[in-house]
Amino acid sequence: MCTISRGKIGKVLKSTSNCIFENLAFEEHIFRTHSVEKSGEVLLMWSNRPTVVIGRHQNPWTEVNLPFCHENDIEIVRRHSGGGTVYHDLGNLNISLLTTHAQHCRPKNLKFISDALNQQFTINIVPTPRDDMELQPGNRKCSGTAARIARGQAYHHLTLLVDADLKILNNSLKSPYRDQIESNATRSVRAPAVGFLKQDDRNANVDEARTAIMEAYRKLFETCQIEEVDVHRRVHQNEEIAKILEELKSWKWIYGKSPKFKFLGENETEIEVKDGLIIGTDQQFSTDL
Repeated sequence: MCTISRGKIGKVLKSTSNCIFENLAFEEHIFRTHSVEKSGEVLLMWSNRPTVVIGRHQNPWTEVNLPFCHENDIEIVRRHSGGGTVYHDLGNLNISLLTTHAQHCRPKNLKFISDALNQQFTINIVPTPRDDMELQPGNRKCSGTAARIARGQAYHHLTLLVDADLKILNNSLKSPYRDQIESNATRSVRAPAVGFLKQDDRNANVDEARTAIMEAYRKLFETCQIEEVDVHRRVHQNEEIAKILEELKSWKWIYGKSPKFKFLGENETEIEVKDGLIIGTDQQFSTDL
């Protein structure tokens, strides 16, 4: 466990947006513009409509069931942080903690979050050495972690499955092309078992989970302001956030950012793809093979 201490000032931001693109754009904007040393640490929380979020260095063709997601109106998004692929919906709570790099401590964050949830609900969440969280008994993963560090600041963000349709989750993350692609892109490590809070406590819900975490976070600081943020309005009124949003929604970022790969097709045909384009052409590699 890290031995670093927190600062004296904290802030909680509760996003009212259910749009993954808006929330990730707002998170990135805070990371780039908010000075933790001057203005204190930040906890940002939100939930969004059904979405699969891949890590910065991943390949959506290997990580995502693209046809299933397109047929079921599930968004495909690439985030700025590394790590593996996760599924979000309104039964999931996204938690993002902004600190200085020196104060960045995933185990400490997971400890206060799991303690708060275990006190709020009749559940037993245990952080793991991989900086995930699992429901016990059964080693059921209910939270995945990723981080971004730059310019002396860091954010640690994580998912929290409160209520989930595991069939949709599993189908979304089961790429039919996974074995046909050769790539050096980061591959997700699939959890042997997945769980969600409502499995163990029927009274568990996102609102109460958010409140429990918010109150536990507030107690870590001498001063902690709590603010509900109309992220949709902020994004569309701020030119810099709007630029981040535009990039996040672009084909070039979601698909073209994928590391170079080779697709093995029928009759042993090979298609090489770089920046999302078939090498030697200007043709985009299909997202619905």
